[in-house]
Amino acid sequence: VDFALNFSPGLIAGLLLGWSVLPSVLLGGVTWISSSGIIAKVLADQGRLNNPETPSVLSILVLEDLAMAIYLPLVAVMLLGGSAVSMAVSAGVALLAAASVLFIALRYGEAISRWAAHESDEVVLLSTFGAVLLVAGIAQKLRVSSAIGAFLVGVALSGPLAKQSHRLLAPLRDLFAATFFFFFGLEINPGILPPVALPAIALGTVTALTKVATGYWATPANIGQRARIRAGLILISRGEFSIVIAGLGIALEPRLGPLSAAYVLFLAVLGPLLAKLVR
Repeated sequence: VDFALNFSPGLIAGLLLGWSVLPSVLLGGVTWISSSGIIAKVLADQGRLNNPETPSVLSILVLEDLAMAIYLPLVAVMLLGGSAVSMAVSAGVALLAAASVLFIALRYGEAISRWAAHESDEVVLLSTFGAVLLVAGIAQKLRVSSAIGAFLVGVALSGPLAKQSHRLLAPLRDLFAATFFFFFGLEINPGILPPVALPAIALGTVTALTKVATGYWATPANIGQRARIRAGLILISRGEFSIVIAGLGIALEPRLGPLSAAYVLFLAVLGPLLAKLVR
């Protein structure tokens, strides 16, 4: 449901703009994926981590991030003009890598966490950061996004080690998130935004509504209408993966970059604001 409701508007918009299929597929990816970084920050800042709808929101974000492990390698092969066989191999490697890490996380996550746990913050910080760099590097080598590799390391950690790592790495998370969006801003020429403002706002409005519908549908009915609406509103923000996807296709379709930039800016601001309306 998430894919159908939120990928389709981007794909259709690209085709209506006269783009070829591949840039349209990339625009579909831009409109599909919510921003885990922005949403996690909003949930924490507004004290909503223990809300009844939050597990549904996190489930959607996790599934979207895992879907990127397949989507990004496929798009990369398509951009290089690969054959159907190379696309299948790329998707297979991505699936195998993601499935292997998930299997290890589910089967041996607690044992790994107990082995890596230590009373020294320095040991935990270096061990966790080293594991993130190692797995992210392997993922990148296999043409799976390094972000997906780092995400899977986080999935594997559990118990006290997860809480200790979260406390130690939270400042780095905020610093790197700010740096990421700083570089995103450096790449945007404000002069390119006005010509694409209306299409970006129209596409943003449509996909904001489809995200609200996604969150509403995915949240159990027995927790109340208000909670289901909150789940939909918190999912509106787009961010890091949308930027990465747009960057892949700028050379193929120059208009993809400005439109995606305006779109992400619109929803990155609109999402947190609307999330505050329903408490």
